[in-house]
Amino acid sequence: MYDPESVLKDDRLRDLKKLAVTNFRSRGRAYDEARALPMENLRELHERGWLRATLSPDNGGFGSNATSADPATFWQGLRMIAHGCSSTAHCYQVTNHTAWCLESLGTDRQREKFLEPMRKDVYLGAFVGSEPKRKHMYQMTTSARRVSGGYVLNGEKSYATNASGPGFAIIFAAIEGVADYNQNHQMFIVEPDMEGVTMDHDWYKPNGMRAAPSPIITLDNVFVPDENVLGEPGAYPRGRWQGRFHLGFTANYLGTAEGMYEWYLGYVAGRGRGNDPIVQLRTGEMRIQLDAAAAIFDKAITAWKERPVVEAELLSMSAKSMIAGVAFDLSHKIIHAAGSTALFDEFPLSRALRDLETHVLHAGHDRTAQIVGQAQLGQTFDSTLQR
Repeated sequence: MYDPESVLKDDRLRDLKKLAVTNFRSRGRAYDEARALPMENLRELHERGWLRATLSPDNGGFGSNATSADPATFWQGLRMIAHGCSSTAHCYQVTNHTAWCLESLGTDRQREKFLEPMRKDVYLGAFVGSEPKRKHMYQMTTSARRVSGGYVLNGEKSYATNASGPGFAIIFAAIEGVADYNQNHQMFIVEPDMEGVTMDHDWYKPNGMRAAPSPIITLDNVFVPDENVLGEPGAYPRGRWQGRFHLGFTANYLGTAEGMYEWYLGYVAGRGRGNDPIVQLRTGEMRIQLDAAAAIFDKAITAWKERPVVEAELLSMSAKSMIAGVAFDLSHKIIHAAGSTALFDEFPLSRALRDLETHVLHAGHDRTAQIVGQAQLGQTFDSTLQR
């Protein structure tokens, strides 16, 4: 039987946590202020193979993803990275999701062209579905018009994490003339030097997650050849790919909360406040919450091995929503127990709080709870949806 706790004894994960807490955390302020991709962090992840974690060993990866024999290593790795830098963890998540989808659905030529560079250097994938004014996860306003030899894309995509770095983007668009998103949703591999592709890097000015720059990409009559069309129309929604990503966000929330808590322990102990009964009470409450959060996270990971896909998706949604709530509550307990000086810029706490508050908004947790409720009440539901 799969034992999720055994993964935390993995030397690679212990090394990864140490790397995140020392190197990534210490660089956090500079990357945050510059709103810059954390290239030093990503290079250290690349050197250890983590930017290819979801890929099969044949493509230089660990073979760890939601549908593999080892679903845990990728997610637990994300959790460890978030201990030191939530933004770096998200960049890691996005490039691994992109690579995994391309390996699964791509052609031999696409795998050779876009996955082989990942072995040699930091070469990132951006998974770009988000759009301004989008009303549904799978209904794209960006259009794809069929022409001889490929498609012409027009539209605007937002929150294109990793697109500011070296690599490529998988862009979601709707094929013109087809109404049903299960038939018109198409993925395209867009390269940054294609004519008509522009990026607005200055747009991205969030409160948190500033070291995961996510520009707007404008597509103005961009010709994408057939060799860059990824999968069949509708492959993404029909393959339930979005449902495989719930635990990536969950791992980030959990790791960020654990990182804040562990930093807080050293901070209050160093200030001689460990004998304060109220500090002791709040610290105990936080430890109990984190233990519960870790337990449901591990249970959700196990579900991908032991339960039907929809049940695994629903449990992953429950874990995502529950751990987001724990992280928010814990953040308030920390700042009240640690005091206002702990929020000075010289410390990592304020950045971690901003990252958490921003990143939790990436998924619509009211919608998550509604979908879980629909399932409980025997109503029609889609457990792949984020919003």
